[in-house]
Amino acid sequence: MEPDKIVIERAATPWGDLQLQQRLIPGQEKHVYEIIFNGVFLMASYNERSEKALAALAIGPLASVRKGLRVLIGGLGMGHTLRAALDFEDVQTVEVVEIEECIIRWARGIFSGLNGRACADPRVVLMEMDFGDYVFGTDKDYDAIILDVDNGPAWFALEGNRRLYERQTLIRIRDLLSGGGVFTVWAAERNEAFEQRLKEVYEQAETITVEDLDIRGKPTEYYIYRAQHCMALR
Repeated sequence: MEPDKIVIERAATPWGDLQLQQRLIPGQEKHVYEIIFNGVFLMASYNERSEKALAALAIGPLASVRKGLRVLIGGLGMGHTLRAALDFEDVQTVEVVEIEECIIRWARGIFSGLNGRACADPRVVLMEMDFGDYVFGTDKDYDAIILDVDNGPAWFALEGNRRLYERQTLIRIRDLLSGGGVFTVWAAERNEAFEQRLKEVYEQAETITVEDLDIRGKPTEYYIYRAQHCMALR
């Protein structure tokens, strides 16, 4: 075991091994959390900025022109994106689809201090299931749909998530958006093929670079894909 790392929980899931660990930031007396899936880094508490930006870039263009916003989030993570969505007072409901029971439990418990007890907000509905299965099975419509289940459209946590970034799913998500609705996707790196796919499916699409911090507290960059259906972004 690395000297600065404490494994809090390790769980065998139907999709692989999930590990929650706590680490001490080098040179600082501060601990952070990381989630590792099948030995690959998945998410960390120090990526709060970009995860909150993911919600702000989806909901912000709508908040000044709509009331009673309905939001769908694919991937709960540590709850930063959910927290940012709930901080918009015009948000009426946030439905979160998360495939892993462990992540839901951690977000409700150990991460609750990080996300401001977001899971306990009465506007939140948590669903333990696959996001792709949900979008093809629901007939609800949403003002904003937010996706963060992988490290990006070519760096999957699960091979089955590949379909989420394909044309058929992008069209389905577009059809679930109310007029002018916004779709955002978090990514660790840019993917030109996905950018082109978005532009073919949505009336307007763009890639936004957002600044975050790495484990040492140094600036790093991530990317948010944003697309909108039938109304110009503000």
